[in-house]
Amino acid sequence: MRNLALVLAMAVALALGSSHDTLRLSPVQRLSFRYQYDFVTWEATHFPAKWLHWLWARGFPFSQTSEKPMDTVQTYFQLKQEAESLRGEMERAAAAGATDPSNMESRLRSLDRQVSDLRPWVEEALEAAVSDTLRQEKVPLSAWKFVFPPVDFSLDSLPTILVTSKRDRIQRLDDSLLVSDITPREREALEDSIASQANLSALVEGLGGISTYPAIVSSGGLRDVLVTASHEWLHNYLFFKPLGQSYWNNSDMSTINETTANIFGEELGDMVYARLTGEAPLVRSPGAPPEPCPQDRFCFQQEMRQTRAQAEQLLAQGKVDEAEAYMEERRRVFVENGYLIRKLNQAYFAFHGTYADSPASTSPIYDQLLEVRRASPSLGAFIRRVAGISSYSEFTDMLQRIQASR
Repeated sequence: MRNLALVLAMAVALALGSSHDTLRLSPVQRLSFRYQYDFVTWEATHFPAKWLHWLWARGFPFSQTSEKPMDTVQTYFQLKQEAESLRGEMERAAAAGATDPSNMESRLRSLDRQVSDLRPWVEEALEAAVSDTLRQEKVPLSAWKFVFPPVDFSLDSLPTILVTSKRDRIQRLDDSLLVSDITPREREALEDSIASQANLSALVEGLGGISTYPAIVSSGGLRDVLVTASHEWLHNYLFFKPLGQSYWNNSDMSTINETTANIFGEELGDMVYARLTGEAPLVRSPGAPPEPCPQDRFCFQQEMRQTRAQAEQLLAQGKVDEAEAYMEERRRVFVENGYLIRKLNQAYFAFHGTYADSPASTSPIYDQLLEVRRASPSLGAFIRRVAGISSYSEFTDMLQRIQASR
């Protein structure tokens, strides 16, 4: 119960730290108000439900599933895959003019019900697995079985994010969380309204996870869930550290936060996945030069970096309309080569460029962080090194000390 009280206090702190002043709405907030994601209701519903399930499972052992935790996890992901396949089959049947999909609908309802019933047990099993690996890697402060902050996430549908940027340069401005079911047509209409009325570049994009408390994680495959859950846990952890508290100071600090979380999530997620499945972790060689792109193949990373460089050059010359026309032309090239990018604009690069390991970024921070990781004896040591940083100059000073010590 002491642990539960501590978690409740942390959830309140995270909620207050991520709250927004809704009394004075910006032009973008006014235009997107009808689609705003109701974070308060989600938190009020999911936080108590998670811990009530935890108490119920321990107070009433007979309520637990009869399967072993890993068997339950495997069953859950198999059912999820079946449900997604069936949804695709129903869409194809409807397109072909089928008039009686009732059998498929009944089967889908049954699958969804089974997935919903298993979800709390799967979340708890995966949270325990991530917690065990965090303790073994000595990443967080921990006492006995308690990790702070506790690993807590929900396999739920994610909100979308509205990102805005200046039109004359790639600069990430305020973000807003929007409902998950905003249609493509509504996205386009909202983006066009912001462009015409606020003179900003806008993009409504999907998310893989979000560091609410509990964090919301997209329920893809098992490895993807573990990587994203690890990523979002680190954001919760850094909330109490100078690095996380400096997230919104400037774009460099946002990039350090997000890129650190990407490096951490991939490494820890692979460790947890290997321990759960018995499969060997993926062999990675951080910092190794990328393999050369074959001349007869369209290489996404290379093409995207070239696109950003050319767009930035046009914007620097004040050629905003030409830059936007160029990005749209390039978007069509990506689509023709199988990369279904709905919109490619300044906001796209502002959002994806926050992750320095993304092809949409031109930041050196990813390579710099990899250098720090290679100089750290463990994943935990790496996080402890960067967690105390509150400015980019502190980060580069630390990097110079590492380089000088070799």
